[in-house]
Amino acid sequence: MKLLLIVPNYHCGGMEAIQGPLMNLGPLFIASAAVKNGHEVKYLDLTIDNIKYNECDSIFDLYSPDIIGVAARTHLVSEAIRVIHYCKQRNPKLLTLMGGIHATFMFQEIMSHHIEVDYILRYECEETLTLLLDALEKGDDLSQIPNLVWRKDDIVVNDMAQEVTDVNKYRPAYELIPDWNKYRNHFTGDLSAVVQFSRGCVQKCSYCSQWKFWNSWHSCSPKVFADEIEMLYKTYGIRYFLLADEAPQIDSELWEEVLNEIISKKLKGAYFATCARVKDVQRDKNIMSKYRAAGFMIILFGAEFTNNKTLNDVAKEQKFEEIHDAIQLVKVNGMIAMVDIMLGWNNDESEFFQTLREVPNLNADFICYFWTTPYPWTKSFNELTERYNLDGNYENYNFMTFFGNSSNQRSLEKELIKFYFWYHFKIKHIYNGFFTGSKMRRRIFRSIYFQGLIKSIVQIFPIMSSIIHQNKTVVNSMYYGSDKKSWSL
Repeated sequence: MKLLLIVPNYHCGGMEAIQGPLMNLGPLFIASAAVKNGHEVKYLDLTIDNIKYNECDSIFDLYSPDIIGVAARTHLVSEAIRVIHYCKQRNPKLLTLMGGIHATFMFQEIMSHHIEVDYILRYECEETLTLLLDALEKGDDLSQIPNLVWRKDDIVVNDMAQEVTDVNKYRPAYELIPDWNKYRNHFTGDLSAVVQFSRGCVQKCSYCSQWKFWNSWHSCSPKVFADEIEMLYKTYGIRYFLLADEAPQIDSELWEEVLNEIISKKLKGAYFATCARVKDVQRDKNIMSKYRAAGFMIILFGAEFTNNKTLNDVAKEQKFEEIHDAIQLVKVNGMIAMVDIMLGWNNDESEFFQTLREVPNLNADFICYFWTTPYPWTKSFNELTERYNLDGNYENYNFMTFFGNSSNQRSLEKELIKFYFWYHFKIKHIYNGFFTGSKMRRRIFRSIYFQGLIKSIVQIFPIMSSIIHQNKTVVNSMYYGSDKKSWSL
């Protein structure tokens, strides 16, 4: 069968504005499974060219797919439905499917409200997709395909798969990307790729759903991963690699093998960014030199909160003091330490300002703030629902929208921008970032710094957006207040 995988067009600022365009890895994983089974697959990223779904007629006509699949993370789901609806109107015989974390947990809502969605693939779905395509091609029964939601006389929910996906077997179909030049990061202008060593997380933070979606932590072999890195480096000229893993260092032995394998490839000029748990970095303090030798330059910690009680309440399994120590380990070893901080958890303005006062004690190179996003399937959802005014617009579930009513988001973000300037313009901070460490570290630090500066200027003076941003995007600023239109499923 001919399968067209579509990434809907959506921009929400945040890391995209600082880091540059990033590919959606999920469709590339399932594409590899379909290709292995002899199906024809095309990958279409509407975001990268800022193409609206109703501007793709020529592409649809040229490819003439039998079935389309659309990515459906929560902030993308509304646009994904629009894409499917439009395609179905053009060709009523076209089959449509959705997958991803939102569709996995909200399948009943989607299927009940949108008859144009024919199938939903839940959880890890490489095997599900291949079985579905084979069955549709042969006209076989669909009832035994695991993780599939479909329609008969009513909505049918098949049983879950008993085993996790063999991550060695299915690697991303990078060969389907039509133009790598469109994926250049803003740090250095290098070609970039999103890669993944492992899936899942062993922590069960109450606000997060990654551990729930992947069911368990599992990975490919270190050699398979390193070989993939080498292939991207040599075949496509990729120099910047962003790990999509939630926590790739969980298995200490496997992770050290990953570092050794990458080091053995001698990929000159390659550099990496990865998330890391505080406890894993503390555990690895004696092999931090291997992180650096392998090319890891940016380490992002999910600090989330500065209050130890809140960290404990959400099952984060770390303390504020431990976050500080892990950050210093990263910096001492010549890497850039970034932290994510979650704002608005308690819908309390005093908590907001308390966080701004305490975060500098972490002494991170860069601080990234995002607003609490209450996903419906998380443990925290009921608790957060009592605090927030949820507007029913899934497009706002993007970490850039404040759902609380304690203060106006715009006014809080003005204070946040003031803090950014105060924190990052300290003479000592600028000197340490611009003039110390390796040439690569200085180069990346300066670029992140100036990208952040530009972003902050746009936040304070929105009129500058039209000058700085040459390509029109759906959302160019952090603030969503004027764009909160109701579009619920």
